[in-house]
Amino acid sequence: MRLALICLLAAVSAPAAQITRAVAHLNGVTSPRGFFNVTVRVYQIPGVEWVKYDLRQSKITLDFAPGTTGTVEQVRNAMSSAGYKPGDVNVETVDAPGIHDKRLGWNRIRRPRSHNAVARWFELNF
Repeated sequence: MRLALICLLAAVSAPAAQITRAVAHLNGVTSPRGFFNVTVRVYQIPGVEWVKYDLRQSKITLDFAPGTTGTVEQVRNAMSSAGYKPGDVNVETVDAPGIHDKRLGWNRIRRPRSHNAVARWFELNF
């Protein structure tokens, strides 16, 4: 009984995994085409694993892989290179969510590994 209680307390008191989350306001980008242009640039930010787009509020949320961090400059440069003026960018450390797949609106960033253009297209789309 004591062993079970000690194991339970150790599991509860274990620190949660931390990730870096960046939230950027895009100053009026409300069309799917605009977010597509930004998405192409998000692929170029190292460490981004999950992305959530909010067309109504014109913002994008980026979750970085555990162990990697992002900077305000990286996010601003990605938005500027897409042709948009970025608004406020907030980068913070948060507890990692349990499952992104089940959360509404989150998309996993897929990075193709093939050198063949046709194979890369299949990797990105299927």
